[in-house]
Amino acid sequence: MKIRRIFRTALTLAFIILPLWVQLHSPLHAETPPVFAPFVSDLQGEVRRGLIRLSWRDSPDIKGPVYIYRSTSPFEGADPMKTAGTEPVKVEYGVQSHVDEIEAPGTFYYFAVASDVTGRTYQIPIASTNTIAVLIAPGSAIPVPAPVVAEKSPADKPPALPPGISALEAAAYNDRVVITFNQGNTKNIILYRSIRPIAHTQDLLAAVILQTRISSPFTDFPVAGIPYYYAAVPENDLIQGTVEITPGRNATKAAVQIAGMNVDPNIRAIPLPQLSTQAVAPGVNSYPERPPVELSPAAASALGNTPAKPDEPALKKPRVFARDLETPQAIGEDYTLSTIINGPFMSKDWEKAREQLSGFLSTPRSPETRARARFYLGQSCYFLRQPRDGLFEFLSIQSRFPAETAEWIQASLDMLKR
Repeated sequence: MKIRRIFRTALTLAFIILPLWVQLHSPLHAETPPVFAPFVSDLQGEVRRGLIRLSWRDSPDIKGPVYIYRSTSPFEGADPMKTAGTEPVKVEYGVQSHVDEIEAPGTFYYFAVASDVTGRTYQIPIASTNTIAVLIAPGSAIPVPAPVVAEKSPADKPPALPPGISALEAAAYNDRVVITFNQGNTKNIILYRSIRPIAHTQDLLAAVILQTRISSPFTDFPVAGIPYYYAAVPENDLIQGTVEITPGRNATKAAVQIAGMNVDPNIRAIPLPQLSTQAVAPGVNSYPERPPVELSPAAASALGNTPAKPDEPALKKPRVFARDLETPQAIGEDYTLSTIINGPFMSKDWEKAREQLSGFLSTPRSPETRARARFYLGQSCYFLRQPRDGLFEFLSIQSRFPAETAEWIQASLDMLKR
């Protein structure tokens, strides 16, 4: 009897515990996955001196702008946004408030719609958390419309900056191209330029890096008459191999070019050194010296009565290495230097030439290219009548270009004496 009683008790406990165990381990009691909530919540409104101040909580899942719709009738139907009487007001993510100006008393209905960073909105049902009706009584004071700054609650977070680079555009202005873009929260941006469209990541292989760590706007001085494409990418994406190119967002869709320029005929390439046949073979091509011809008494008298006037020494003519007058086939530092020489240097805009050459020398260059750039920078200072600065540039490259710099060093010294 005792064994039977124990068996009956155990069977009763099994019937009680087994259903409870099954219920606890059923899918209904499993951990509930997070719910995707692409909508704003807790929409509220209050009237202050005839103004309606709306406040809400942003969606934690999509972080684009919030669109506020207003209507004089309730929102209804499958697409409630079509019943709005006005265009929606765009409020950046994180602001969580908006002040609406009302021209006349009445009842106004508001509907708040969230969107992602691309501006895409989601069809969501009308609920009390995203719609509200606000009444302005006929006796309320309606102020004259004036700029109103939306107030922020102390608990509100500052608006988040949009991620990535967007809206990149390039426009030609005279001899330069100005590149503008929205930087967002991106840092250390690298700007590329190419003579071919940049539509995919592999197109960057044929492009040249103009400059790193740029900001908008950026000014480029390319060779005239050649169409160019531009793209901007974050340095971190380039290092991690996650670069994405989207024309119209971080790359230009169409090419941009500046008009051609006329070459000054007074600027010519530095010729090769003259070959002295007299030094090689004395007596060859040598000509007898002619004795000086004496002036007539009348000419000597007229010359003696002429007051001597100190002549202002004429400035030297600009000199350019032949290789920099031609546009290199490969895009690189020689290509960039030739754009400066064929641009402001050719047009004798010495102030602009000095500015661009100084910028060119502010980044690491090969010794030979750096020496040629200093040669042109020294000339720009000379023609700006700043011989001291020009002399410093010529002396710094004297060992590399002794023959070419000798005459400019002397010209700079002569200008210092005057």
